[in-house]
Amino acid sequence: MDVKQERYTEAYSRIESSINTKHYFEAITIEESIISDRLASFLGATQTLAQDQIHRQSFANLIMLWKMATKNQGAIWENCDELVLKVDAWRKQRNKYVHGLVKFPYQKANIPNTIEFIKGAEKTAIDGKELANLVSVWRKRQAQVKRKYNKVQDQKTERDC
Repeated sequence: MDVKQERYTEAYSRIESSINTKHYFEAITIEESIISDRLASFLGATQTLAQDQIHRQSFANLIMLWKMATKNQGAIWENCDELVLKVDAWRKQRNKYVHGLVKFPYQKANIPNTIEFIKGAEKTAIDGKELANLVSVWRKRQAQVKRKYNKVQDQKTERDC
């Protein structure tokens, strides 16, 4: 097993452990890291961004660029509109819980009690675990799509010669 596989195994193990031990904020953070890495990998492979620019993008930018890359005219990528929407909605929940533990909105009447807040963080962690898996699986399928596309293109080139 290479280092990347080891790290992903460790990350998924920590997500599970964090959720089980009620460390939801750790799980959410690791989930964002996985999703961001998978989106960065896709954007690099599609040359949507230069390699030195990929890891300088915010989570919101990665999601926006992902959506654009899959919608480009002539794009070969699997439709992922629903997944993009789910990830972007989760990103907003992630922000609410990661930043909201100690930051309060101006409207104090809208602040949930701590028990409700932690339940929301738990749901966000559980949803993020599923989304990290879905994005990872989607990314693997796109690598297969690219290999098949390149193979077809190579066969066309050989016939044209």
